Amino acid sequence: MNKQEISKESQEKNQNFIDVYEGNIPKRIPISIDVDGAASIEYAGMNLITAQYSADKMIEAMEFTNGLFDTDLVVGFSARLPSFYKMLGANNYVMGGDGFMQHPDVHGIEPEDYDALISDPVKVCWEKVLPKFYDELAKPAPENMIALMKMQMSKDLIMGKIGPASKRIAGKYGKVTEKFKVKRTRAPFDLLADTFRSFTGISSDIRRYPAKVLDACEALFPLALKLGMPTTEPAKKTRVGISLHMAPYMREKDFEKFWWPTFKRMVEKIVDSGYGVSMFCEEDWMRYLDYLYELPAGCEMQFEHGDPEFVKSKIGDKHIIQGLFPLALLRYGTIPEVEDKAKEYMDILAPGGNYIFGIDKSILRASDLKIENLQALIKCVKEYGTY
Repeated sequence: MNKQEISKESQEKNQNFIDVYEGNIPKRIPISIDVDGAASIEYAGMNLITAQYSADKMIEAMEFTNGLFDTDLVVGFSARLPSFYKMLGANNYVMGGDGFMQHPDVHGIEPEDYDALISDPVKVCWEKVLPKFYDELAKPAPENMIALMKMQMSKDLIMGKIGPASKRIAGKYGKVTEKFKVKRTRAPFDLLADTFRSFTGISSDIRRYPAKVLDACEALFPLALKLGMPTTEPAKKTRVGISLHMAPYMREKDFEKFWWPTFKRMVEKIVDSGYGVSMFCEEDWMRYLDYLYELPAGCEMQFEHGDPEFVKSKIGDKHIIQGLFPLALLRYGTIPEVEDKAKEYMDILAPGGNYIFGIDKSILRASDLKIENLQALIKCVKEYGTY
């Protein structure tokens, strides 16, 4: 395949995504399947513990994995690199014994810090949360700033290699070259839970300090919005990624009171500014579909759990459906079973557009699936998923 043909293939894949994001029916269902950097390294037969410290090794793994799987998107890189966290003495992301980066259930503040958080969230981040999460940032100046500068220099060096390599790989394999998700943020309540109080802490706080939790969500709203707001020219294809965490673990009345108001307002602000939103609905969101329907039209929603017919009937006329295809089938099923299930999902979800093919969970490790099953799945969607 020559360079001109590759460029055309990339262009067509880009356009499929753009068509969906702009409310048009594409030539073919776009495929949003990602492969984590850890899985990519394992597919390439490398040592996960050591390869993550080398940009060249990671690029070599990306090269191998993108040749292995004919995905629409360039896959095989994760920004959760141990070198960044090790330089800062991180406690919130640590490497497990097998090399995989894990996120312990840690918290940045205590209940008595709520008033300070409500008064000045950024100050609390700098003075309490970051020093607690990163041992090097707890040291006095200038040691803390030196550690931060070293980490940033290392990050710039690695990303300065990864970025051009991703573009080269996209050109070589005819994959999507446009970066649709340009920013990421969290729902204000999730930001409070995940960064400041932890899963267990916030679950107690909504009963013990409900007024302070509400005030904290309001205080964090401008920060969450700023984190996610793009600075590029407004376009629906420019997406803000939001992983939704706490809602499925809450009672609906608590969700409606604490979680939903600031999140809905944040999405409305982003969309009113001319951008799109792509969210990952972690765990089971089926009882909240009526709420999600209220969001501005054209939001992309990747689901982990749910009946595709039910999801299509509830939100398919207004929002973009993604996910749902079971990763477990790629691990335990046969190729015919994978193909039949893919066709079943496409028959349900594709009519009328507003659909991007995706799986229910991220591919984090090589053992998550059989290689031949994912290869067959991608081929099936490309052949069967035309409009």
